[in-house]
Amino acid sequence: MSYFMLILIASLLLFGNCQSQKNDSADAHITRGNVLADKGDFDGAIAEFSRAIAINPNQPYYYFNRGNVRKNKGDFDGAISDYNKAISIDANIPEIYDNRGVARLAKEDWDGALSDFSKAISLNPDHVNAYNNRGYLRQQKGDIDGALADYEKAIALNPNDAYFYNNRGSIRRIKGDLIAALADINRSIALDPNNAEAYCNLGLIYLSQGNGSEASVSLNKCYGLDGKLKAKFEKIATEIKQK
Repeated sequence: MSYFMLILIASLLLFGNCQSQKNDSADAHITRGNVLADKGDFDGAIAEFSRAIAINPNQPYYYFNRGNVRKNKGDFDGAISDYNKAISIDANIPEIYDNRGVARLAKEDWDGALSDFSKAISLNPDHVNAYNNRGYLRQQKGDIDGALADYEKAIALNPNDAYFYNNRGSIRRIKGDLIAALADINRSIALDPNNAEAYCNLGLIYLSQGNGSEASVSLNKCYGLDGKLKAKFEKIATEIKQK
């Protein structure tokens, strides 16, 4: 074998080893970032993900991870920017569209969010979170039947999620199907006894049935678990009482 061929092989081996070390190093930052994110240290996690991106700027999941932390931190514009970059690298990852939809929903970009949730479902027809998220969006837009269909699909895919039953129960109450709504909310509470919103929805169902005492018990239980829900549900409760 010629001297020049040996040099070429050595160079290729060295390049491959450097690339492997580069990816290993980036993945180490991602691992540390995930640990920090789980601990609630969002700034630290973002710094680690940014270091990984600086090492390997062509990995969509690095941007996806940083986008998720930015979304959780409330930086929805930053999150959307990261999701956009991830999609520009790989446009066929349903989770990225679903999470971008959540960020767009937070910014009240209803059409953009709807498009993202639907895209996630088109890429993965079993994407349960995208159905639930799209159902919530449709509910906010007043598309009650569309929301119900999405919640039912989410439950069919995962019949053990308390929040899916809570969401379907809230829609069934709005439609006036109080017996079915009550069954859904009770199922939600059985799956998660600390699901505050389910107790609020239970209170609204009791109010709709004319059972004020039971409604007060359920609503107070809800507010005890999550006081931030009080303003939203007291408004709805007042509207029911005025009917």
